[in-house]
Order: sequence, then C-alpha cells, then structure tokens
Amino acid sequence: MARGLDLTLPPFIDRTLLRAREPPHPTFHHVEYQPSPSMKIPLHPDNTTVSIFKLSRDLLVALKAKAKEDGNTVSYSSYETLAAHVWRSVTKARAFPDDQVTKLYIATDGRSRLRPQLPPGYLGNVVFTATPLAAAGDLLSKPTSYVAGLIHDVLARMDDEYLRSALDYLEMQPDLSALNRGAHTYNCPNLGITSWVRLPIYDADFGWGRPVFMGPSVIAFEGLSFVLPSPTNDGSLSLFIALRTEHMKLFEKYLYEI
Repeated sequence: MARGLDLTLPPFIDRTLLRAREPPHPTFHHVEYQPSPSMKIPLHPDNTTVSIFKLSRDLLVALKAKAKEDGNTVSYSSYETLAAHVWRSVTKARAFPDDQVTKLYIATDGRSRLRPQLPPGYLGNVVFTATPLAAAGDLLSKPTSYVAGLIHDVLARMDDEYLRSALDYLEMQPDLSALNRGAHTYNCPNLGITSWVRLPIYDADFGWGRPVFMGPSVIAFEGLSFVLPSPTNDGSLSLFIALRTEHMKLFEKYLYEI
C-alpha cells in the first residue's frame, strides 16, 4: 500500500474460527498456563543486560550434528537444536543447583497447526505457547539430544486437538488477566526463546528500499530472547537476549562452546 499497489492478500476478520467449543471441554493439562517455577535460592538484586550474538552457519550446522551424537536417530529442526543449546547455556551461566526446575516458553504459530488451517489473510496473532520443563541437573548432565527432544516433543504435541483444548481451557478461566505474562514469567530461573526467523522482515519495503537491520526495540524482561534471520542471507542467525548482568559474560562463553 505504501507504494500504491493493490493488496496482495485480502484481510480475513472472522473471529469465530477461534471460538471455544460448546460446551468447552479441555482434554489436556495445560502446563503452559500454570505459574512459572520460582528460584529455590533467592537472588540478590542485579541489573539486566541486553546483548546480540551472531550465530554463524557453521555453528548452527555443528549444533545439529551434536544432536545426532549418542546414536540419536531423530532429525531435530534448527530451532530445536539452537533452543536446546541456548537453554543449556543459560542454565549453566545461572549456576543453578541440580534440583532447580526451569521452564522454557516457546511462542508457537497455530495457523498451520489447526484443522482446518486458518485462511492466509486471517488478521491477528494466533500464538500459542509450548513449555517444556526440566531440572537444571538433567539439562546439564544429559546430551544435547535429550534437551532437543524435550523441545521437539512439546512442539509435536501442539496439534489441532491440543490447541482446541487450550481454547476451551482459556474460555473456562474466570479471570484471563491472571494469565498475563511479564517479568514473573520469564525471569530467572525461566527463559523465553521466540523465533522470528520465518518472518519476511527484510522484504518489508515501505518505499525506501530493503531494510538493512531489524530487531526488537526493547527486550522488556530478563530471560526473554528472540532469534532473527540474517539481513545478508548468509545462513547465520542473530540472538537477542536479556539476562542478569552477572550471567551474561558466562552465557557468551558457553554459547560459543559446542
């Protein structure tokens, strides 16, 4: 529209496609809407640092190869292996006791998972959340394939039946504001890793040509992170992450250790 062209995809605004069933009947335990684990050992106050890390194509290939060790035959996605490595690296940097439980929040697009699929022009977010949980000791003592498997399994569970159950669960809540997410959701000992890799952010020409850089303007909460594609199509990715300042240097060290 900024260039005076016609709409290539008409908007679809029928919200009834995401209605709960009548009557609503959740068929799963929706741990994603339960409170996040808290720290077993209270933390002292600290500042938050936001950093951007480049993840080269070679590093991403090495991560996928590492997930194939120990005789693993499952083919994990690039996101699953990267998220597993980031989750482990953050856990190691935070120096948790072995019995500290940590929860990973994964924003999941429901458009292609619902049946029938939503129309391509459906307006608004259709974002659900997958949330593996693990004890720190398991994340650090077991192989990469174990952590990638936790992530793979919760994402595989996000099918039409599970998402319809989530809609029913939300319909039955007396106060949806109680489920609002914020610092209490992502802060230590927890983590959120949101992938923007498939968003066509570098094709967004508003009349001044192709963007040279795109990233979140602010990361509001410690423990929240985003994965973005490269502006040069070189196969690399960028990780934007907010962590406690005392943890960031150690995280950088562990992130690049494969």
